[in-house]
Amino acid sequence: MNNGVVDPMLEIEDLVHCYGAVTALNHVSVSAAKGEFLTILGSSGSGKTTMLRVISGLEMPTSVRRLRIGGQDVAHLPAAKRNCTTVFQSYALFPHMNVVENVAYGLKIRKVNGPDALKEARRALAMVQLEGKADRRISQLSGGERQRVALARAVVTQPAVLLLDEPLGALDERLRQDMQIELMELQRSLGMTFVYITHSQEEALTMSDRVVLMSHGRIVQSGSPLDLFDRPESRFAAGFMGYENILEATLVAQDGTLGTVEFPGGLRIRGVVTADGLKVGGTVAIAIRAERISPVSAEAPESVEATLTNRIYRGKYTDVTVATGAGPLRLRSWHGVGSETEEIRRVGWNTTDAVIFAAQ
Repeated sequence: MNNGVVDPMLEIEDLVHCYGAVTALNHVSVSAAKGEFLTILGSSGSGKTTMLRVISGLEMPTSVRRLRIGGQDVAHLPAAKRNCTTVFQSYALFPHMNVVENVAYGLKIRKVNGPDALKEARRALAMVQLEGKADRRISQLSGGERQRVALARAVVTQPAVLLLDEPLGALDERLRQDMQIELMELQRSLGMTFVYITHSQEEALTMSDRVVLMSHGRIVQSGSPLDLFDRPESRFAAGFMGYENILEATLVAQDGTLGTVEFPGGLRIRGVVTADGLKVGGTVAIAIRAERISPVSAEAPESVEATLTNRIYRGKYTDVTVATGAGPLRLRSWHGVGSETEEIRRVGWNTTDAVIFAAQ
């Protein structure tokens, strides 16, 4: 099974992994194409790190129908026999070795002779812009530089798949953002398959070709960053991806992907139906991002009467809460809308900015 992926470098089909009575991975299937940046996204306990450990060989699965890396069946191979390398959040660098020796270590244990290993290590350091610090001790490097050394050490062996276990978690916000760009550029220059583990939706949206969202050992949704950000297919996906307004209503009509919901009191709103199997007359949820809602003086494609209930200035933006016939709605303004002198009597949004899916 390749989930529609052409030329898969990683294939996992029907993976189950248990810790005693706890099922950490529940019949999971996923694949990654050659040269793809795939992110596995989820909160603590979702199963994402267990997935990485099974792929790398640090855990042997309870059962799996297929586990292949580069076309090779690795389901029963130890970690050292698999053509993949892992970059951990802790970096796991050797303090008694200098920078270039750390990078060359993986080549030396693969029996590459010393001079060739050092030559390749220096080439890898150039990729991460650290060739000038090859002879420094690890203790002399900043956190960002240590991260680059760990990356150089991982890519120097040219694995089929590079696994990254929340590698930016220990960095401060500015450095983490800079490293996101560097990781993207490195991955594209190498053409290597990256499987990136994170709990950060920002990292997933910024770097990925495709995102797999997990919860309680299952895949909730898989697709492009834009798919998950703008077209969540469930209440969990919408909440995890930052939708501030998720309201329950009754689905009263559906025409293709366009649905109409009705709230108690008769207010009707249209939106894009993102989930299969919804029934007219059933209870559904409709979600709208706070930044997609704004005060309107005339009726927008979708709009409701509104009464201001709260306004919070947060520096970069202002959060505004209004009462409506659909329930409380939160607006977010990045341009000063919602100032103390402004009256809000109606708010609106584009029809395509509202998404409709199952209530639970």
